[in-house]
Amino acid sequence: MLNSSGTVQTDNSNTPIFQPMGFGEILDTIFSLYRRHFLLFLGIVAIHFSGDLVEYVLWRVLPGFFLKFYIINLVGLSFSLVNMGGIIVAAATIYLGEQITILDALKQALHRVWHICVCQLLWSLALEIPRVGVIYFLIFAMEPDLSSISIPYVFIFGLAAIPFLSYLAMPWTSIITRLITSMIRPGWMWTRFILSILAPFLIYFAVRWTFVTTSVLLEKSSIRRAFGKSWELTRGKWWHVWGTLISFGVISFAIQRILQITVGFILILLKVEGATADMDTIRGMVLYAAVDTDTLFYTITRWSNQIVNALVFPIWVIGITLLYLDVQIRKEDSGIQPLATMPV
Repeated sequence: MLNSSGTVQTDNSNTPIFQPMGFGEILDTIFSLYRRHFLLFLGIVAIHFSGDLVEYVLWRVLPGFFLKFYIINLVGLSFSLVNMGGIIVAAATIYLGEQITILDALKQALHRVWHICVCQLLWSLALEIPRVGVIYFLIFAMEPDLSSISIPYVFIFGLAAIPFLSYLAMPWTSIITRLITSMIRPGWMWTRFILSILAPFLIYFAVRWTFVTTSVLLEKSSIRRAFGKSWELTRGKWWHVWGTLISFGVISFAIQRILQITVGFILILLKVEGATADMDTIRGMVLYAAVDTDTLFYTITRWSNQIVNALVFPIWVIGITLLYLDVQIRKEDSGIQPLATMPV
């Protein structure tokens, strides 16, 4: 539990007291940690901004070739993983009543970046493939007319997408979609439903593997041991973990879209080039559909979206980190104690 200074409460012997938290307490702790240590997390998130800048430069300077898209995404991925790892280390360290610097958090993440990559590869694929399957089914199978999209469709799409609103470090959506569209031949309607059929099985594993990355970072576990630890921690708590993850995703997504749409409307009021109050512009802000990529409005909204995504991302990561610590407290009465003395 956090006291007024945002640290774990201690007894008279200065020994940390760890107690299970309800969802409301976890949520309050997420925003408390982020607010009180905003500059720390902002310094870590700067790595993400650096990655975006590097990707942008590569898109501009590299000649066009078949693997350009994948190479640039791989470069950006390394920045995203270090960013995510640094947030996990910082959040856990602060919650456990210790202090940590931006550099120390990033060093710990960089030291384990290969382990993080393998763990995130499997976990995010298990979560992302169902997301792409749902989106692919709703867009391509139902084939809505995006120029006159209906409110019922938006409502149905929103409900179906709720479990997959998390902003992941690995940009699988565009990669998987490209692979799917390149492999599917005209008339092969049945191939459009494969990912949707696999979704329930993959979601099950995504939840059971939720804590793999946190275990690798906070306990210095091997990859194999981290998967075993996550599997054990989620045993008998599948619905609790899944429901909490959905809540984190929805809250992060709601904050993200509110900020992004607010920026869009400000640009409309300022009459920035390309910003109009017509339905095409509003639809573009809501659905991320590019209206006119040559306008100043598109350029500003694109970069503002990147900034908002990076600033909201710690909410999701801190949430998973606190959920990991909470589940471990519930499963193992004193199992969290070694984390309190982890090297920082």
